[in-house]
Amino acid sequence: MEKLPLKVLYVEDEIIVREPFAEMLSRRVQKVYTAENGEQGLKLYQEFKPDIIITDIKMPVMDGLTMVDRIRATDKQIPVIITTAFEFKDYLKKSIEVGVNKYLVKPIERNAVDLALAEMARLVEFQRANKDYQEFLELMLNTSNRVIIVADFPQDVVHINQEFLHFFGFTDRNDFYSKYDSVIQFFGTLKNKSFFYDAAAGLAWIDGFLKLNGIENNTFLNYCPDKTSFSYNLSFHVFSDGRKVALILTAVEK
Repeated sequence: MEKLPLKVLYVEDEIIVREPFAEMLSRRVQKVYTAENGEQGLKLYQEFKPDIIITDIKMPVMDGLTMVDRIRATDKQIPVIITTAFEFKDYLKKSIEVGVNKYLVKPIERNAVDLALAEMARLVEFQRANKDYQEFLELMLNTSNRVIIVADFPQDVVHINQEFLHFFGFTDRNDFYSKYDSVIQFFGTLKNKSFFYDAAAGLAWIDGFLKLNGIENNTFLNYCPDKTSFSYNLSFHVFSDGRKVALILTAVEK
């Protein structure tokens, strides 16, 4: 059997369960880290950053769900498989809250393990590919001298480049995200700075530009960051693939 390119953290307090299961895992994945409680598991996660976590629920010192909850504070994506011999409904609410991906009921059959690992391996592969794409996209955006914002319109802002941050006066991305979480919210705050926006119109203000899909339009005009700054004419392109909207602005001093 060819090993999956994965590092797995396995947390189980019972040695008679932990050792044979860890041995089985070691024949299926490239690396296995074992811990006997959630506290040890948390330390191993922080040290080795595994790709997948497999954990029991009830354990001394720190239970599995508490461990996962603490890991989720910094890692929202790592796949988690829960193993339990107990009535799972008692833990269902907490498991949903911490974002458990898969459940295996003890005694665990090898076929169930293989299926779960294969499913999580596909998820990890997708996450890696998506991370590479996002890093490439960030690189492309930040090499542009155009002001760019990409959003899952009209809500979440997905990408903003350095030119956008500089032009609109944000120190960094965290500065922007701490104040705005949607395109509508951001543009709405600019209406008092001569930036065209009609809050009462909802999304109607951008509908026409979405239909143009890439054709330059000059409706947003005369942006002045403050009284001591130059005023700008803003022309922009709006692109949409039906899922995301990209606004690419060109600022010209008046």
